[in-house]
Amino acid sequence: MANMADNTSELAHIIIDRTSDKDIKMRELDAFIDEVFVDKLMFNSSFADDVPPGEHTIKVTNHLHTRKLHVNLKAGQTLHLMAGNYFDALGGVMMPSLGFGPYKVFLREAADDSPLSKTKETLH
Repeated sequence: MANMADNTSELAHIIIDRTSDKDIKMRELDAFIDEVFVDKLMFNSSFADDVPPGEHTIKVTNHLHTRKLHVNLKAGQTLHLMAGNYFDALGGVMMPSLGFGPYKVFLREAADDSPLSKTKETLH
């Protein structure tokens, strides 16, 4: 048990938040790390876990649309991501008039507040 703190510093940390005010708050998102299901994210929820340093693929999907990020994490590094669903231009027009519309998934670094910004496919 005394080595537990030492082992923790050898790991990287991934946080996926679904708390953005840009999220349309509809439909759950399934989250995966390295193609392994890790959590079902409803609006206003978060997931966090430690992973070994190195290359990882983080994926979120609403089963209509999917976003993936390929990352290379160092020991002790924390990667904080924001995920959610958002309306594209067509969905923004259809939703008020029809009550539904196409929406997409965003997955981005939490420091970037725009779900419409181009998500980097690889983060280092």
